[in-house]
Amino acid sequence: MNKNKFTEKVQKQLWFLNRKEKDQLKQKLNVLDENQNVDFNKPIKFSNQYLKEFVFKEKTVSSGKTFMLLIGIVLAYAVLLGLFLLGLITSLAAVHYFMNPKVALSSIVVVLIIVVAIIIMILSLYLIKIATALFTKKLLELKFNKRQNF
Repeated sequence: MNKNKFTEKVQKQLWFLNRKEKDQLKQKLNVLDENQNVDFNKPIKFSNQYLKEFVFKEKTVSSGKTFMLLIGIVLAYAVLLGLFLLGLITSLAAVHYFMNPKVALSSIVVVLIIVVAIIIMILSLYLIKIATALFTKKLLELKFNKRQNF
């Protein structure tokens, strides 16, 4: 695998990093060359090593922190999925109103309801992406910093 493909795969693997960390990763990847001990056929190994060295510092991990993170994941996804479903059901109800009107609403109000519902759906999908990145990063941080009890 050449360096460009390696760089692309590493960046795809580390999609959840914030802007500052992505810039640091790009600098690190630009410095790489054939003389260093980097196997360009193993981008996942390089990604994990990068996370251990540069992103996740040594922190103590407790079971309470892990439990709270899992509760946060469930609650955040429940709220965001509910927001998406609210937008979806609202837009479907407005479209259904056009086909079978039972109440006297103006067309402008119905179109406005559809537009707002679509905006809510798009916003919730964007927030789901952000939440997924945050929780992915936190779970990997817990994984890399867990205590090794021997």
